[in-house]
Amino acid sequence: MAAGPWKLFTQAKFNMGLGNINLSGVFRMMLCKASASANLLLYTFTGISTWASVGSEIVAQGGYAANGRSVPVISFGVGASTKQLKFSYTATGLIFTASGANLSAIKYVVLRNSTGAGAGRLLAFCTLSAGPFSISSPNTLTIFPAATGVFTMA
Repeated sequence: MAAGPWKLFTQAKFNMGLGNINLSGVFRMMLCKASASANLLLYTFTGISTWASVGSEIVAQGGYAANGRSVPVISFGVGASTKQLKFSYTATGLIFTASGANLSAIKYVVLRNSTGAGAGRLLAFCTLSAGPFSISSPNTLTIFPAATGVFTMA
């Protein structure tokens, strides 16, 4: 299944400008159900901006914990050229393992800065498939960053 491109929340751009999102800080990734689309598609300036406003996280079971997973090896540096900056994370991707139970009804992944359990400002989201899918135990879902990163600034 092919994932779509990362979409940067407009409020994230605003929050980066205000210094509310530190791109070298701590980030978490959360898996969401299809019902999150009602909120995620409001990624315009007047739309959502906080972790709590997303809703529709998948059920914490099968090795998946509420509030998602910490994102390792955050990088913000030179992109494809010296005139470009790239925000990305570990090239080995972030792995979600279904352990003892299925991870069900997944459609989106959301990335946020982490300021505490269930708190933080939204950065970006990605549509993982056209419809909901499940990962059966003991399989894994690995979410790799694009070669160009989560986003670039030129």
